[in-house]
Amino acid sequence: MRQRAKGSNVDETSPSHSSENKERAATGSCHFIVFGLLVIVGLLAAIYFLLPPTSDVREGPQFTGAYAVNDDLQKGARLFEGNLPGPESFAIDKDGNLYTGLSDGRVVKIDLTTETYTLVTRIGDPPYDKCGQAEMMPHCGRPLGMRFDNDGNLIVADAYKGLFSINPSTGNKELLFKPQKSGDLSCHMWNNPVVLSNGSIFFTCTSNMIAYHRISDPDFSVEEYLWQPHTHNDSGGLFHYNSVTGSTTLVMKEQLFCPNGVSKSSNDDFLVVSDMVRGRIAKYYLKGPKAGKWDTFVSSLPGMPDNITPSKRMPGFWVAIPMVRPNALLDFSYQWSLMQLVQAKLGLINPLDYPNSALHTVVVLFDEEGRVVRSLHDPSGKVVMGATEVVEMDDELIIGSVFSSFMVKMKLD
Repeated sequence: MRQRAKGSNVDETSPSHSSENKERAATGSCHFIVFGLLVIVGLLAAIYFLLPPTSDVREGPQFTGAYAVNDDLQKGARLFEGNLPGPESFAIDKDGNLYTGLSDGRVVKIDLTTETYTLVTRIGDPPYDKCGQAEMMPHCGRPLGMRFDNDGNLIVADAYKGLFSINPSTGNKELLFKPQKSGDLSCHMWNNPVVLSNGSIFFTCTSNMIAYHRISDPDFSVEEYLWQPHTHNDSGGLFHYNSVTGSTTLVMKEQLFCPNGVSKSSNDDFLVVSDMVRGRIAKYYLKGPKAGKWDTFVSSLPGMPDNITPSKRMPGFWVAIPMVRPNALLDFSYQWSLMQLVQAKLGLINPLDYPNSALHTVVVLFDEEGRVVRSLHDPSGKVVMGATEVVEMDDELIIGSVFSSFMVKMKLD
């Protein structure tokens, strides 16, 4: 039998009263959800504006002045098209012979006159039948940066296997530095060396998070490559190989996100190191009161710097920029770790989603003070795509790319 509340004529179990209770409960829940969301948004906003910037990037790409867009790189000519897989870096010996490393683990000597190349050596060990496949790179090797030392040996940084010295005449190779599996001397992507006049070698580790073959995998997302600054993980670094003692030490790690190319000044008093994801170049002092310290050489580049080579025409550096920075909004968000984290998780930071940025390649010449001397562009990728290195050879530029199956030769006026 139904009970009435004392002093009330309302039946609490009536349909109308039950409906009112549900409405009040729903309204309360909505208010609670809205309040909770406001609290979360407020906290996120506070974190967003209070956290320090993680990048030197302060504004979008400014293609004005010395960075003004042109089509100078389209004056070049492609060579070996379809037959030179991934020439990421080049080295020129004292006789003017050109060498490069390929994605299947080969190091080759190039004859530009006949447009042929001959095998110098293979970084990996047999069998070689599957070399060239992304998943086989840890076995076959992936030679990246290379430079000649003072004795005519080819110094090669292999992404997986470490630092090699190769006799270009015999193909004999010596492993100078074998990476450790953990600790300061471990790395998933060894990248680029530079040899000083005293024989010392400095070389970079781009990432201790992403193995190189992941970049060559069809399923790879550039989101993975750009993840390091989003997590404040400066897992790359600059290393020093002492050619006298044979020891290797980590000399620079702080605030380097995807360090890539490295080169030396004309009198060996400092190094320049590309800080790829942050769009800047760092300067590491070798001599003087600042020896062992570093600061910024160039910041707010129009794109992501890759390899760096010395200019032969003047004291300065050629810097390859394989892709420009997508847009000002992305740059703004790159300054703050929270927004980076959100974008990375949502897959919103892949620059290849911006066709113009992925195709637009820039090569920049800087003097040793960090001033732009000139920039060369291919805004549509018509001839040069994704340049990872440019070297001066006589009166020409030789341009390679880890993403291409050809190299480009261009008359330098």
